[in-house]
Amino acid sequence: MEKTINIDGKDVRLISSGATPIIYKNAFGRDFFADLGQFLKIADTTSKAKKGQEMAALLPLFENGDITIMYNFVWVYAKNADMSLKPLDEWLAEFDEFPMFDFMGEVLDLVMRSVSTKKA
Repeated sequence: MEKTINIDGKDVRLISSGATPIIYKNAFGRDFFADLGQFLKIADTTSKAKKGQEMAALLPLFENGDITIMYNFVWVYAKNADMSLKPLDEWLAEFDEFPMFDFMGEVLDLVMRSVSTKKA
């Protein structure tokens, strides 16, 4: 599964494959599928927030430090597309802005299609 999103005027290619959970575990020392549940919770909270009120809706997630998972997921899909990608902190520093809420729906679409089953 592949998707290209635009972050801060730069096209970023994202790929989900069978290697994605392993890349995630190697990079963050955390279980991809455990964090996937938290990512989906964040995405659900974001989608239910009214336009312009995303921050208020996500405040509890910021307080718990859970928001970092959003960055982890975008990075791991970008890393799967380009194995020479810099570590997360260095990669994020390349962007002046990282408007997560602008492209969260596209990342969520990639996540959902990568974990759904195909009919035979």
